[in-house]
Amino acid sequence: MATRNKAALLVERVNLRSLALSLLIVAIGFLLIYCSENGEWWKEHDVIQGTVREIGKLLLATAILATAWDIYGKRAFLDEILAKAQIASEIRSAGIIKITDTFHTDIDWHEYFRSVRHLDIFFAYGRTWRNTHIQELQSVAARRGSRIRVVLPDPDDQQTVTELSRRFNTPPDHIIESIREAEQFFEDLRRNAYSKDPQAAEIEVWFLPAGPQYSSYRFDDLAVLALYNHSKGRL
Repeated sequence: MATRNKAALLVERVNLRSLALSLLIVAIGFLLIYCSENGEWWKEHDVIQGTVREIGKLLLATAILATAWDIYGKRAFLDEILAKAQIASEIRSAGIIKITDTFHTDIDWHEYFRSVRHLDIFFAYGRTWRNTHIQELQSVAARRGSRIRVVLPDPDDQQTVTELSRRFNTPPDHIIESIREAEQFFEDLRRNAYSKDPQAAEIEVWFLPAGPQYSSYRFDDLAVLALYNHSKGRL
């Protein structure tokens, strides 16, 4: 529901921006036409008068066509392309809600955290993500009847550490330290939640002897999948 509302707001914002720009162009066009039809100065400058009048008319026509294209044309064209490629129905049937290249800011994480009962996390160590959502994770940890399961790469598996070191262009010792830091983060989360309420959320940390090719976050029946950049360097 939150994603749909956000999409509707985005459409409305685009529409308003297109209309505002078009109204500005229309106003300039009318002004040029009005100026070209009034004044004694034009009697000795017929060529300039005609040019100004035609520019004003061109601006009016351009504004109308541009508005129609922005509000209706582009969207209809995109729908037609998706329909021809039979992508739209496949995306809908796959249950995909959104595709974005701005993982940290363009996903409504707060809404997903707000009511989640079962949270499953799979990443290399997710330091940025953990620090960004630490308060929301604490809220889930304190929620009775909830569960948080975390899968991390096994820091004791040499092949896994070597692969992550190569992929992230980071020394192996730093990879091990980062994974252990993530483990400690969730252990502290569990301990702090239990100290306040023995019936707080169940928190489990598992290790997988394999380097993750992506990160995934499952909020009950909704999942967020983030593909890694497999070139050398930090994610």
